[in-house]
Amino acid sequence: MRVGLLGGTFDPIHNGHLAAAEAARRCAGLDEVLLVPAGRPPHKRGTHAPARDRLEMCRLAARDIPGLRVWDVEVARPGLSYTVDTLLAFRSGRPQDIPYLLLGWDAARQIRTWHDPVRLVALADMVIFSRPGLAAPAAADLRAAGLDPERVVLCLEPTPDVTATQVRRRAAQGRPLDGLVPPTVADYIAGHGLYRTRVRS
Repeated sequence: MRVGLLGGTFDPIHNGHLAAAEAARRCAGLDEVLLVPAGRPPHKRGTHAPARDRLEMCRLAARDIPGLRVWDVEVARPGLSYTVDTLLAFRSGRPQDIPYLLLGWDAARQIRTWHDPVRLVALADMVIFSRPGLAAPAAADLRAAGLDPERVVLCLEPTPDVTATQVRRRAAQGRPLDGLVPPTVADYIAGHGLYRTRVRS
């Protein structure tokens, strides 16, 4: 199977994430996409919602979407959530499957700053999405970022311009989240009082 891994804090998961997962499935002919919520993300100060809530929101969002699953490997693993460790775990547990790392160009162009980047890029091909405000990368841009253009699938399908910060701010204000997150996720956020404290950017 060709399997995409879409990681992130998912704080919370929103319709932009889900659209990106579906676009990647089409662009790269993936059989399955795994949402991989980070336990302790190394690139961020922390998360606003606990890992258990972020994991459950991912499960709710993926529940009725064919080919979309949630993998809790990073939440279950102690320590910082390094992508290279996740790819090693995938290759060990599913040696017959082919992993594709799904990234926005804003993240992919910073891959050299990630933990063990040389090993990371050797473990999986990538599906890279365009991001609002950034031009789509050319082959020279990919090479400058340390990526092999032959191992990158560019997925330039437009996706909703939704951010988790936008969702958290609306939730903090008690405003509806229609069109930003799935209804099941909106209900979970409201039911558990998530993001009602002061929202960091």
